[in-house]
Amino acid sequence: MNGFIQGVGAVSPVGSSATDTWSALVQGRKGERKMFPESIAGRSHWFCPVPAKFFSEAARQPRLRRSGTISMLATTAGYDAIAEAGLKPETLRNEQIAIVCAVSSGSVTQTKRFFSELVTQGARSASPMLFPETVYNAPASHLAALLGLDGQNYTLVGDSSVGASALHFATELLAIQPELDRCLVVAAEESDWLLADGFATWRMTTEQADFEVYGRNSGTVLGEGGAAILVGRQGPIRIDRSSPGESFFSMKDGASAALAILSGTGATPDLIVGSANGTFVDRIEQRAFERLFPTTPVYCPKPAIGDALGASALLQIVIAAFALRHHRIPGTLSGGPNLKTLVRETIHYPVSTALVSCMGFNQQVNAVLLDAKGY
Repeated sequence: MNGFIQGVGAVSPVGSSATDTWSALVQGRKGERKMFPESIAGRSHWFCPVPAKFFSEAARQPRLRRSGTISMLATTAGYDAIAEAGLKPETLRNEQIAIVCAVSSGSVTQTKRFFSELVTQGARSASPMLFPETVYNAPASHLAALLGLDGQNYTLVGDSSVGASALHFATELLAIQPELDRCLVVAAEESDWLLADGFATWRMTTEQADFEVYGRNSGTVLGEGGAAILVGRQGPIRIDRSSPGESFFSMKDGASAALAILSGTGATPDLIVGSANGTFVDRIEQRAFERLFPTTPVYCPKPAIGDALGASALLQIVIAAFALRHHRIPGTLSGGPNLKTLVRETIHYPVSTALVSCMGFNQQVNAVLLDAKGY
């Protein structure tokens, strides 16, 4: 069975909703870069945060007063997807709805706070109120409680491709469980100096405020964000192809995995939304695109909003859904010279099928094909 997208939601460095994010990207805007306030041993890092005002409504929820930013981003995106589908949160309580959440690093800030108190003040200082915020499934738990959903609740942990795997998992649930009405797929990521410093150790982040894609590989800038997709059995956009994803263990394996995953999506799409981020990902994607889809236009959002890791794939899918609706492709900021089909300025374009390519630091690759041909 193919699932259908009924509504999309997002919160990003450039917008408090999916609609605002899309408008900002079409206008060529990018999220503000900031330095983390921490600097240990002289090591400072840039990141692309979501302004607090963009999730202020979620922050006012009493349940979330002790939670990390990641739960507020997930909640904001989830509510946005429900509203975008023309539904009200309270009506969902009468349906059978599963929540599928995708994360990469989880609540780094709360985890760091919890263990810092444990180490500096002793075991007796460990807060039982704070500990639940350190687990991976905290965002999914909060969202389910706020929506009053007591059904199935899953959290998938992976890299920048995990959102695509979560979307595939949701379509599988709908296929094998006819009693389910919909699935709410949510992904979120917050950023912290500790996370950026870890990736810098692996030479995955840049020392500059910006990075180039499909050009000079200098590393990426970590971002934050949340995205959500309400999946049902009918809707205007069909999830035509999806997969659990595939792992690879070297550049050579990565190239083979990318070719296998991307060629498995079927016909040539009208648009590709890529996951290029200024690292080794760019070269693998570039060669796969040139071999399989030599004339298909490519757009990459990460130079504008940073690499939001666990949230990035679902953010790419949300952007692809808007491109299908509006027949427009935003211009890629900081596009390098290596990929000729990279769209560099916003254009009107007849988009009816869109391929989302997802590759991550933890050596996983995935792809999703969306089709809007009159469903």
